[in-house]
Amino acid sequence: MSNQLHTILSFNIPFSIPAPDGIYAIAIDEREALISIRRIQREQVEGFTVGGTGTGTMQIQFDKYGRSSYSRVEIRFPWQMDLEEHGRNPLLLGNIPPRRKCKELALKFVNRFIEVIRYVTEEYWVEPVRYQDILSFEQFYWDGKQRIRAGITLIDTGVGGIRLGTGHPFQLSQEKIKQINALLRGGGELDISKILLMNAKNAILMEDFRLATLEAVTALETVLYDFVRKRGEQIGVSKERLEDFIVKVGLTGNLEIVLKILTEGLEQIDGDTLELCKGAIKTRNNVLHEGLMDVPSTETERRILSIEKMILYLQKLLETISS
Repeated sequence: MSNQLHTILSFNIPFSIPAPDGIYAIAIDEREALISIRRIQREQVEGFTVGGTGTGTMQIQFDKYGRSSYSRVEIRFPWQMDLEEHGRNPLLLGNIPPRRKCKELALKFVNRFIEVIRYVTEEYWVEPVRYQDILSFEQFYWDGKQRIRAGITLIDTGVGGIRLGTGHPFQLSQEKIKQINALLRGGGELDISKILLMNAKNAILMEDFRLATLEAVTALETVLYDFVRKRGEQIGVSKERLEDFIVKVGLTGNLEIVLKILTEGLEQIDGDTLELCKGAIKTRNNVLHEGLMDVPSTETERRILSIEKMILYLQKLLETISS
């Protein structure tokens, strides 16, 4: 094949991008691509048949789930891609195959397009496309005159395999069922750090690593500050000094001094976990105070795993000092 071949990826996304059908040129990191979008009207919307001639339309307002329509997208890159090249391997999802680099690049361009459309139109409800939103896609090469089919990828979730079976896919242990019923009937409080950490992991699936960092660091700080106050009172540190600890940790991410003072004689956390937690706090501060938008994916996942480990460590220490 000629080195002048272009690469085309063609796929559906599960909702409509609120922009006119057409072809748009996009540039990212000195690379350019052409993106074509076309709105596809769903024929049936909650039992209502739309149009009778193929020209009728119905659009539900704020339809982020594509109940009324969705978009057909094609992206043409002016170079020949290796369509089998591996991309990122998400750390939070366990032992799964790596993602496809061509699809990751397509998502980067699609989400830049969505970001600009959202910004200009102020359609604030529009969200980025996730890797698993595109289950299947077609691949072509373009030689300037014709398309050359390069293949089709089916059921490429990027989040692990598919569950097959005859029973209900969501089964829980009796212990978890008992816990659910107790919380529902008793109105018990939920662990806010656990909720925030789950929010962070969900933001990772949304490819929003900036939001993931904010949620994860907030989860860490809720547990850390609780530990600082309770352990400090136990060993006789003044309230003024404890509040100073909290302020300094939040502003600088410097955990070593605080933990060294408060965990003397207790189990210690490893240095790698400590460094990754410090990095997460620093990045969070850059997001809040400097407007940092571009937060790295894999590094964010490493930090979230370390924050989860740190939270479990601090909660274990809290149980120890309370018993």
